[in-house]
Amino acid sequence: MKVALCIDSLLSRDDSIFLLEMALNLFPNSEIYTIAHKQGSILGTIETRPIVSSFLTHKAKNLDVFKKNFWILPSAVKGMPLHKSIEKVIVFSRGYIHGLNFPSHLNSYLYIVDWNLVDQTNLGWQRLFSPYVNEWREKALTRFKKIATSSEVLKSDLELPNAEVIQPTFRTEEYTFVKDEDHNFLFEHHLIYSHDLTAENFRKIAKVLIERGEMIRVMGPTEHLASVQKEYPQIDFAGDHCEATSAMYSHQAKAVWDFSHSFFPAKAFGGLCTGRPVVVFDNRINREYLTLGTYFLKDFNENNINSLLSEIDGSYLTHDRRSLRRFGLKWNERLFKSRMVKFLDKNE
Repeated sequence: MKVALCIDSLLSRDDSIFLLEMALNLFPNSEIYTIAHKQGSILGTIETRPIVSSFLTHKAKNLDVFKKNFWILPSAVKGMPLHKSIEKVIVFSRGYIHGLNFPSHLNSYLYIVDWNLVDQTNLGWQRLFSPYVNEWREKALTRFKKIATSSEVLKSDLELPNAEVIQPTFRTEEYTFVKDEDHNFLFEHHLIYSHDLTAENFRKIAKVLIERGEMIRVMGPTEHLASVQKEYPQIDFAGDHCEATSAMYSHQAKAVWDFSHSFFPAKAFGGLCTGRPVVVFDNRINREYLTLGTYFLKDFNENNINSLLSEIDGSYLTHDRRSLRRFGLKWNERLFKSRMVKFLDKNE
């Protein structure tokens, strides 16, 4: 059976790309359909497969440009014809690619990974097209044989009572565990991920931590934090690295801080896999997934940061590292694959 695997973009590696790779293992001879693809930006198994993209691929070479073309996404998606040999369509949607045109007789499966790839509240004149685009993508939900979502929150927000919830996975094998007895643990720093953390909010956190004599290590992109780097030269900016390097820094952290805007708190789960507590923003997705070893920050008010830090100081040594690891590994690759096999009727 010829299978089409669809995803919104192949412009940079993120957690949704890893889910697509899991599906590629299930359907190794499939073709990939995407709105925009930058050749060489993903690497790995994906780049070895036939990739079909829309006219937008010639214009959108990064996610920022992709999002600015929000208003023409329906045209780009509807203009992508599936090959006549396709018998099964499997869509990993972050809000748009599921509007693809395909014959009604095809076996069609929709896994809604995310709905807010484009933050419409931050659009300029493109917001004029929001009613049209949103009506189009909501109407497209009715075309699929089976639908699953990545969270109960998403299922509720989209009012899909019959949808199945299949929790995502992440690269759990990269987060190795070092036993206390095999290492001299001195929980000496706070590890902060810079992804989606503004310079202003990072400065507020850094100010409180440094005033209290804490050491800070930062992982992730740093271009937007240049002014803070100059202001606080004592902060260790380690750069943007893979999960294995993140795990190395995470093992001896008092806490791992992650404020990524994500459909699944993969970096927080990675911190838990190394046996360390995590700090995340207080939102519905994080509340759904993170029920152990987690501190929730309501906003970046200095008093709130101080209060949360006092809570961490009083408890970071009391966490059972093995329990945190077991919880972090809860949504592993094997579980995700087994649930997707069943959802996608792989054995039919």
